Amino acid sequence: MKFYIVGSNKGLGLHLRKEFNCVNFDRPYDLSQDIDAICSHIDSDSVVILNAHAKGAQIKYVEALKDRCRLVVCGSIASTFKDFSMPTYSEQKLELENYVVEQSLHSKHPMLYLRLTSSSYANYDLISNTIKFWLDNPGFTFAGYDINE
Repeated sequence: MKFYIVGSNKGLGLHLRKEFNCVNFDRPYDLSQDIDAICSHIDSDSVVILNAHAKGAQIKYVEALKDRCRLVVCGSIASTFKDFSMPTYSEQKLELENYVVEQSLHSKHPMLYLRLTSSSYANYDLISNTIKFWLDNPGFTFAGYDINE
């Protein structure tokens, strides 16, 4: 199975790229604008990890890929507990979460939504293990993490 990742220059994305031996999409692409170009390189029946917020474009990646491959979508606790210092980000993450949860019920390919917190985002092994669990149990579609984890 081939793995791809959108957003893997540092932190969690870099860890996931190495852990799953992903083909990565980062610079020179503009992740918020080059969606069609990036998606055209992704094989059907692969796994795509959508880690980059990409100025709110994650939902466009889901729309483009949901009928072609398995998706892991990195969301945020800001979807549920609004970050008043970043209201647009919170709104985008809420829209993304609602869309992924709805689509995962009917998609022909498995989808996993990860509602990440600051502390879980820093726990790379926890996220990797969640994805591995989902790969073995594709009926599992949503993971929320403890704020104190």
